[in-house]
Amino acid sequence: MAGILVTVLAVVAAVLAWLTLNPRTNPAEHVDALVVLATQPGAHQEALRLADAGVTDLLIVSNPPDHEFDLCTEQDLPAEIVCFVPEPTTTQGEAIIGTQLARDHGAQTLGVLTFDHHIERSRLVFQRCWDQDLHLYEFQPPRQTRHHIYDFVYAMAAYGKTFVVPGCQTQPPGWLQEPIEWIKRVR
Repeated sequence: MAGILVTVLAVVAAVLAWLTLNPRTNPAEHVDALVVLATQPGAHQEALRLADAGVTDLLIVSNPPDHEFDLCTEQDLPAEIVCFVPEPTTTQGEAIIGTQLARDHGAQTLGVLTFDHHIERSRLVFQRCWDQDLHLYEFQPPRQTRHHIYDFVYAMAAYGKTFVVPGCQTQPPGWLQEPIEWIKRVR
């Protein structure tokens, strides 16, 4: 029995690793709103590039309290900017508030911009909160090899939280969220 469990876990881990390293994007030519996740350096530049290219007229930007991002204070941008503080400060919090803001602005199609290792998990979380057309956009952050490895390991571990915390409005239990916040600070 233990052998079967180990085999199943190994297969699941292999599939998740493959999806993390080979994310499926499905960018559309135009979306009504693009949620820009607070992930890695370069996200805001890519969001502006996409807005300049006519992909969207509305950027919904995650702006956690410990981050100071350019887009929330810039003027004369190619799209309307709506900034928000996710609660909790996780992808789940970004999905809860980001999708609500998109609905408040009448969006029918939604894009999510994040980096390669975060795409599939973001898709899982956002699909729980958004039941219309969802498109994932990828950018490649500038990072050293050690950060690339950290991002991969973190992404693999974060799938566990994603599976433990089902639904859109479900909050992660404190015993799970506290170690994750510690890991984020270590980076």
